Amino acid sequence: MKALTTFASAAVIALSISAAAIPAHAAVFAQFDPNTNTSDYKWVVGASGLGGSFFSVNGNTDTSAQGVDVQFSFIEPTFDALHDLDATFTINATAASNQLASEGSAGTWTQPGLTGDFSLIYNGPDQTIGAFSLTTGENLLSGNFANAWIQGAGGTGSTNVTIGNGGSATYTSSVINFSNVVPGSEEFAFNLGSVNPHFGANPNKSLNSFTANGGGNFSALGVPEPATWGLMIIGFGGMGALLRSNRRRQAIATA
Repeated sequence: MKALTTFASAAVIALSISAAAIPAHAAVFAQFDPNTNTSDYKWVVGASGLGGSFFSVNGNTDTSAQGVDVQFSFIEPTFDALHDLDATFTINATAASNQLASEGSAGTWTQPGLTGDFSLIYNGPDQTIGAFSLTTGENLLSGNFANAWIQGAGGTGSTNVTIGNGGSATYTSSVINFSNVVPGSEEFAFNLGSVNPHFGANPNKSLNSFTANGGGNFSALGVPEPATWGLMIIGFGGMGALLRSNRRRQAIATA
């Protein structure tokens, strides 16, 4: 989808409209699932036994971030036509060596301090779905993040950015306009299933290396709008201006 340029006045109007509808809590607006049940995430402990790297893979032997075929969906009603889209998911993150894993009372292991980026790129054919025109290679959703946590017990867990844990994320998209989202409210959770080997820590207390499988979801405070929303408002405003102009001409003609 091609980026659209909007006027500042329209952006102000759009912001004021959405502000009245901001929910009291973050709402999930998008999600994805891998196309297979094989490993699509990998955590590799650092060479010094502290910190490590977390990245997307297509198999257990991959040693660097790979693009994974997934099905991506926007789940806000405004975007309900955009579901089960073919996309390529990539994530690449690292944790500094001074970040340690800890075990809680329930046997939950935690590796904090991951910083990195992710992307979901449309890899289907050029097509129009409802009011949306998609182009191969389009940025459905991408972002940068800091202080993500890996948490889990046994063979299940998640890699997440939550505000309560001090995490932060910034999203971009050619489909969604994030100008109406409350800054600093972006969160996500990537599900870790079939973790192998199960969660545990090495003697230096970083998480042991593992592979896992799962999808994820994304949330924010304030409902994102389509990238065309600003132009829709401009269109309505232009129609009103045209009607007012016609009325003035009619008044002059009859005077």
